[in-house]
Amino acid sequence: MSGLRPLLLLIFLGSSWGLYFSLLKIAVLSGISYVGILTLTTVGVGIGMTAIALLRGRKPEFKLRHIIFYLVCALSGYLLPMIAELLVIAHMPAGLLTLIVSISPLATLLIAWLMKTDIINLPRVAGIVLGAFAIFAILLPDAHISAEVAWHWLLIALFVPVSYSIHHNFAARCWPAGSDSYQVACGEAIFASLILIMFSLFNWQWRDVQSWNQGHNAIFFMAAISLVDIYIYFELIRLKGPIYTSHANYFMVISGVLWGMVMFAERPSPLMWISALLLVASLYLIGKSKLKEDKPHAQEN
Repeated sequence: MSGLRPLLLLIFLGSSWGLYFSLLKIAVLSGISYVGILTLTTVGVGIGMTAIALLRGRKPEFKLRHIIFYLVCALSGYLLPMIAELLVIAHMPAGLLTLIVSISPLATLLIAWLMKTDIINLPRVAGIVLGAFAIFAILLPDAHISAEVAWHWLLIALFVPVSYSIHHNFAARCWPAGSDSYQVACGEAIFASLILIMFSLFNWQWRDVQSWNQGHNAIFFMAAISLVDIYIYFELIRLKGPIYTSHANYFMVISGVLWGMVMFAERPSPLMWISALLLVASLYLIGKSKLKEDKPHAQEN
């Protein structure tokens, strides 16, 4: 069962990431601002992580090297890609942006090779390429790449997967010795919350918290899901490395379509099922390849 644990965690992570988009859609349609959604969700995660740390009796450390680690992770995994997405979303089709963000595993593979943070072999490359085909099969017909999009918006959008790939590899390479996954997740959540609180002081809209509605319910569930996802993300980084963890992006797209079917009665195209089959083959290849099982910088929970 221990051998299946990383795969089960990966599937859960991708599934919950896909659900996140449907919940975000509900929150946006309810009229809550982007700043309000992101701040309330992130602060909720920070509070939840802090409560877990206090209950466990293992608080995150805040020495200089830990602070630098938390800050870089908060910026590369939360804030910078979020800002880039908000900048470009009004200037390109959503399908095209999703397609660009979905190349994160390929960027992670390249940076892992440059930083020597993970093992690169033929089955893993084949698995990631198949995953890329799965994403293209489901998104390319709706991406409207022929639409006229300014090059500077495309370049800003490309920053998103690059930022995520830097986050994956930095977390694997610079993991603070002696810290477990909960401590690292808590430290990152606290720093992301503090940065967003400072940002929201200049952009806060009090109507975001004046009356509870369906959007606030969605935010509550997003925070609860993120509370689990952050831990699983760092646990997968610790156990399997950045390339394996980034593969959750592929499953995220498939699960996002399925959650849309359940929550909004959306009907996917037949290409979605082709994409699902490619994803299964991709997960098989990346799961059978020889991975780094033990990392000297990580500590068992």
